[in-house]
Amino acid sequence: MNPQQANLQSIHVLESTRAAFIRCREEVGLALAETDSEVDRLVTWLQNDRMMYWRGRINRLREDLNNARSALFRKETVTSSKESKPSTVDERKALAKVKELLADAERRAVRTKLWALNFPRDQELFKGATALAASMHERELPAAILALGRMGMAIERYVRDEPLDLSKMLEVELANSETKISMKRGVGDEHKSDSDAKSTPDSQEKSP
Repeated sequence: MNPQQANLQSIHVLESTRAAFIRCREEVGLALAETDSEVDRLVTWLQNDRMMYWRGRINRLREDLNNARSALFRKETVTSSKESKPSTVDERKALAKVKELLADAERRAVRTKLWALNFPRDQELFKGATALAASMHERELPAAILALGRMGMAIERYVRDEPLDLSKMLEVELANSETKISMKRGVGDEHKSDSDAKSTPDSQEKSP
């Protein structure tokens, strides 16, 4: 093969590659947008929803704790007709259960607060880790898609280009030349006719 000739195997390869790059950019953009949205939602969920939830739960459990203590106290101070104290087993179990739930809620509230404080830092680390993908989506892929499109258009024009036919070009040039000469002659004849028409009245006046 002549090294100066282009070895064009298939123009469709450029078209399919460009289409694949377009799909890739769409999928990368969608994935980045969904991930960023999910991370932002998680930060809001930790800092607002969860913190409010645990504060409300702790307040309710503290009320339950006071009620359980009051119930136990009343049961302990009540005496029956037989001068014997009633059983307080159920009240003590209820009080222990509420204490356990309150301690668990307080631990979870502390952990949630730590997560809410530290997660934004992890969010920034995540954005830094995905910066390369974001750059590819915003710059590299669009540039590659544009370049492939231009290459495809240039190659299509090259393939459609027909070899020059010198004889046809000569015929066209000769025809154009003859047309220009004919047009010049026509214009000259018109000027000559006008001159003759203007000179006729003068000649008639001079004649006896």
